[in-house]
Formats: sequence, C-alpha cells, structure tokens
Amino acid sequence: MIASLALVALLARLGVWQLHRAHYKQALAAAIASRERMPGLELGPQGVDFAATQWRPVHASGSWAGKLTVYLQNRQYRGVSGFWVFTPLRLAGSDTYVMVERGWAGPDPKAPMLVPPIPSPPGTVEVRGRIAPAPSQWFSFAKDPPGAMVRQNVQFPQFADYHHIRLLPYVIQQLGPDGDGLVRDWPAPDLGMHTNYGYAFQWFAMSATCMGLLVFFTTRTLRRRRAAAGAAR
Repeated sequence: MIASLALVALLARLGVWQLHRAHYKQALAAAIASRERMPGLELGPQGVDFAATQWRPVHASGSWAGKLTVYLQNRQYRGVSGFWVFTPLRLAGSDTYVMVERGWAGPDPKAPMLVPPIPSPPGTVEVRGRIAPAPSQWFSFAKDPPGAMVRQNVQFPQFADYHHIRLLPYVIQQLGPDGDGLVRDWPAPDLGMHTNYGYAFQWFAMSATCMGLLVFFTTRTLRRRRAAAGAAR
C-alpha cells in the first residue's frame, strides 16, 4: 500500500515537473519575442553578453573570410536536403571574427554532389541579423576533418584553433531578403514546450491509472475479507 501510494505521488510529481518546464519555456519564448523587437546592437570586437542579448537584432561591419566558408550538409528546407552556409566575418578594425549564418542553399541541380558557389564580396560589408547560438551538433559516426569545407558539424573552438583566428562563441543569423542564392526563411526557435506538455500528460495518466488500480484492488481485497469473515460466522 505505502509503496503504491509512493509510486502514485512520484508519477504525479514528474507530471508537475514537466508542467513547470513547459511554463518556463513559455516565459522564455515571450522573452525571445520581446528581444526581437528591441533596438539593434552594434557588434564590435569586444563582443556582447550572449545570455543577455540572445535573439536581439544586431549589425556588424567587416570583411568576409570567404575562404573559410563552411557548408553544413543534410540540412532540410521544405523537404529538400541542402546546406547551411556559414562564413566568418572579420570585424572592422580588429582581428576578431564572428561566424555569420548566411542562409540555406539547395544543391546544384546539375551537380547535386557539389556545393553551390556562394559569393563573398571583397571589401567592407555590413551584415544585419540577430544574435543566435552556435549550430547544434548532429550525431555523426565519423569525425569531420578540422579543415573540411563540407561537414556535418562545426565546433567553434576547434575551428578557431585550426585556422588561428579569434572567433566569438555565437553567430549572427543573417536576416533580410533572400540573396546570393541563399534562403533566409529562418524558423522560430523550437523550445520544445509541446513535448513537455505531452510528457506531463503521460505522467499524470500513469499516476491516475496506478491510483485507479490501487483503489480497485484495495476495494476488492476488503470485500473478500468481509465476505470471508461473514462466512466464518
């Protein structure tokens, strides 16, 4: 009995925990929406406080390091597999770089195994976008060579060490109209709150099921005891 009640309470507590996680993510989504409406920041060599500025609009001036462009493969857009294109931007007047997530590029119809050419104009350019986290790491059986242009993942510390550059630990997710053969139809950040609600429902359902079974078997046991006691008389 005590063990069964403890299990019911534990399952209910797990459901409450998932609800708290969902509510936290709702608040985070509201904070992201609020930050996206804030005035734009100017990104300089000193960088910004990522935790306080994530998803805020930003603009930066500098020059493309086109030879260091990275293509992350197997990225989907509307059911088509292509590439996320990243190019480091050397910030004006410094040796500091920031990685710019420039957009999604589809495969070349004539040569689907080749990466599409993405121009990186020389000279000073101004990039407008928003502060975003570094790309998430996908599972891969093989480790990408440190200097690979086409790869599954990119780890900023290893990338910076290999190319001997100072690279900020976040990206500018470029905004604005599509151009240079790139699509910039970025999805909203997926915080997974609906998953938390789903898990909460499962935990509460299991808790209710266990409670129902406990009541059923306890009631049946009591009835049998009463019937046995009556028969003994």
